[in-house]
Formats: sequence, C-alpha cells, structure tokens
Amino acid sequence: MRAIGDKDIQIFGIFGFPLGHTISPAIHNAAFDVYGLKAFYSVFERPPVRFRFLMRNLKSILLNGFNVTVPYKEAVIPYLDRIDPMARKIGAVNTVKKEGGAWVGYNTDYEGFLAGLKQMRFSPKGKTAVILGAGGAARAVSFGLAHQGIRRLVIFDVIEKKAQDIVRAYRRFYPAVEWVIRPMKDEYLEPVLKEADLLVNATPVGLHAGDPLIIKKSFFPKRKILVYDLIYRPRLPRFLKLAKSLGHSVVNGETMLLMQGARAFEIWTEKKAPVQVMRKAMDDVLRAS
Repeated sequence: MRAIGDKDIQIFGIFGFPLGHTISPAIHNAAFDVYGLKAFYSVFERPPVRFRFLMRNLKSILLNGFNVTVPYKEAVIPYLDRIDPMARKIGAVNTVKKEGGAWVGYNTDYEGFLAGLKQMRFSPKGKTAVILGAGGAARAVSFGLAHQGIRRLVIFDVIEKKAQDIVRAYRRFYPAVEWVIRPMKDEYLEPVLKEADLLVNATPVGLHAGDPLIIKKSFFPKRKILVYDLIYRPRLPRFLKLAKSLGHSVVNGETMLLMQGARAFEIWTEKKAPVQVMRKAMDDVLRAS
C-alpha cells in the first residue's frame, strides 16, 4: 500500500484467482517508469469470498485503478459506480479507474483481441468462428468478432446458460450474425469445427502443464485455419502446439495482453502508452519463464 506520508503515490494492480501466471506488473511498471510516474502495479490474488468483500468496500480501498481477470470480469460490475457504454454493451469489465470519488469500469479486452487478429492479417468479415468458453473473455471476443462482421459465431461452454447470455445480449446489436450455442461435447465439437475459419480458446484450459487438450486432434479441419489461444504463458500451450503441427496458423494471447494493457494505461494516466517499452518488458519475462 502507500508509503506513510506520501499521498502522491498511485497504486494499481490486478484482481483474479489464480494469478501465478500474470506478467501485468512488469508491463505496467515499465510504462510508469517511462514517464517517471510515482506509481506502481501489484498483484491482488484473491479467492471469491475475499474479492467480494473488497469490492463491497471499494470506497475505502487505496487504489487509483485496477485490472480484473478470470473469474471476476462479470462479477465486478455490480460493485462499480459507472460502466463505460462499450463495457456495458459487452457485459464484462477488465479495467477499472477511480474518477473523482467514483469507480468506473471499462473493457479493453476486445481491442486487444482484435489486435491479435490484425497481426495475423485475419479479417472476420463473412467467416465462421468457434469460441470455446463463455466467460468474460469470451464476451469480449464475441463482441469484437460481431463488430467486425463475422457471419457465423458458434459458442461452446459446459454451462450453456453463459453462452445463452452472450447471444441474448449481442443478437439485438448484431442481427446479421448467425448465433449458435452448443454444449461442450465431442459429438457437437467435431462437425462444427470442420466448418470453422477461426477457432478461439477463451477458457483457462492450458495454463497448467497437466491440463488436458481441450479438443481432440482428429477434430481439427483438414484445411488451414487460424487457431487463437488467449493464453500467453506458456507461449505455446499444447493446444497451439498441436494446431501448429497440423499446419494451422496459430496466435497466442501476447498481443491481446499487450494492447489491452496499453489501453488500460492510457485510461488510467491519460498519457500515450509506450507500447514498445511494454512489449520489451513482456518479452523479457516470457523469455525468462
């Protein structure tokens, strides 16, 4: 927390559970240093009960802003004073800023996700995408794809209601999209994946070495598609390693992490994000891990 007697120090951080994989502190602290800001960014790994307690007491927390990651991107919303219109439309928040005495929620994930597609020169317009997972990250992915003109969007989740909530929220904004919901079962996955142009893993499966493959090798289509895993650590999770071995183009969550972080920095500081410095900080940590 703040040093005693120094009210000028700004404190930022990230809430999530678990957070052993995060490299956000390195990225943001490097950016603060560029401008010589008296600010630092830390990790606030909190289980659900503790997170809810802290959010109920936001008015007394000595923070200037924070990020929110799995599993709190939707859960944080009721505790905030205002929601940016885009974040409200998406239905998930990953960046929060203290503005005056109010806590305001934003979503920068969808911009980060689209930056990853742009890096791969992939245009969603008129194509079919499959998203594995229907949590807060999947909301940003679905919104970004619909906004960019995806033709057909198929969302898989073990809890179908979560996928239904996404479709219900976005269909009125994007009626031209063919929205499809499927349970996360092999008999549904295999035929749908054969028609996909883009496959996105928006679940945390793959973060840990012992995690199973989220889909079977035989389910991948024969033709080349883009496979996007929002995980960035490890840099090449088993899911992407398999897809790459089958000849598909692959992209991990590094660009998404970097660009959503850059936008969050700009929201907090009202300064242009030093993206190259942030990228180097990210690369340094990932190379060392």
